Amino acid sequence: MSGRKEQKAVSIRDVATLAGVSPSTVSRYVNKSAYVAPDKEEKIRDAIQLLGYSPNPIAQALVNQHTYSIAVLSSNTVLYGQAQTIAGIEAAARAAGYTISIGVLTGTTRKEIQDDIQASLAQRPAGIIILNYDKIGHTALSLIDGSLPVTVIAGERTPEYAQVSLEERQGGYEATRYLLSLGHKNVVHIAIPGEPSNDTRLAGWRQACEEAGAAMSTPISAPWDPEQAREIGRNLPSGTTAVFAGNDEIAMGVIRGLKDSGRAVPQDVSVVGFDDNPLGRIWDPSLTTIRQNFYEAGCAAAELLRQQIEPQDVDGTAGKVPESFHATQEKEIPPASDYRRITGQLIVRESAQAI
Repeated sequence: MSGRKEQKAVSIRDVATLAGVSPSTVSRYVNKSAYVAPDKEEKIRDAIQLLGYSPNPIAQALVNQHTYSIAVLSSNTVLYGQAQTIAGIEAAARAAGYTISIGVLTGTTRKEIQDDIQASLAQRPAGIIILNYDKIGHTALSLIDGSLPVTVIAGERTPEYAQVSLEERQGGYEATRYLLSLGHKNVVHIAIPGEPSNDTRLAGWRQACEEAGAAMSTPISAPWDPEQAREIGRNLPSGTTAVFAGNDEIAMGVIRGLKDSGRAVPQDVSVVGFDDNPLGRIWDPSLTTIRQNFYEAGCAAAELLRQQIEPQDVDGTAGKVPESFHATQEKEIPPASDYRRITGQLIVRESAQAI
């Protein structure tokens, strides 16, 4: 068996970087879907030859025959955050005259995730929204070649794409800082599955602890299952006084586990969650948390994608660009550097108190 690593295929983004143009300009040149200025044509042609780029025929067909549909790629659509985000995408897309198709990423290997993506692209969407909420979403993002308009939700900044940030690191920082302000010396963090990134709740917890000079125990990894979080709560070390859980479902599971072991919340252990799941408001005790506006993030992502699909007309009004306009001059799709930040909010309820 050969020990050589598989060489990464040249993507449309590689061509764009070498040519000094946007991926959308390369896409228009390759697909002959719109006018491209002669000087840019030459740079793109030279870059393609130098890199040996070969256009994906499936992607070309999708670009040239797209529908008024948006493909939403997500690993787990039943979780609160994903469900609310998709609801926001659907509402904004419907208002703009688009439908959405939801591609659930069920695979775990790159090949399986690639197959899931291709199944969604076979529906010929006009663009893609990726929920980059975990490692599967992160892998899916790495497999997209930029032939279609793309908007990313969450995760570390991806400059080549339009993106909506949920400011998760900042939220994790605020949750941890709040517990430290109550006098807790060590905040245990129970981490949810996430993408390898600096913009995570875990990174925010670490930053707040480092700034305060607080002791940091090794984060406890939890799956999405609250029942397993309950088991974690039962087995938390004695002397634990504060827990920052990666989401509200995990926090609620931990609270049940603490009660199972005879410890009261917040009298013995303070617990803070993340997301503001509606169940947290009626939990016993009601859950202090970071409110995430997933619905707004979904709406913002759909709008950023629409701006890429429907470039501005010559007079500055939004809409489909007439063929006569394409025939006379080049129109850039709005830059993929568009970046929206949606900041979370600390919601103080009953599950945390001063030590």
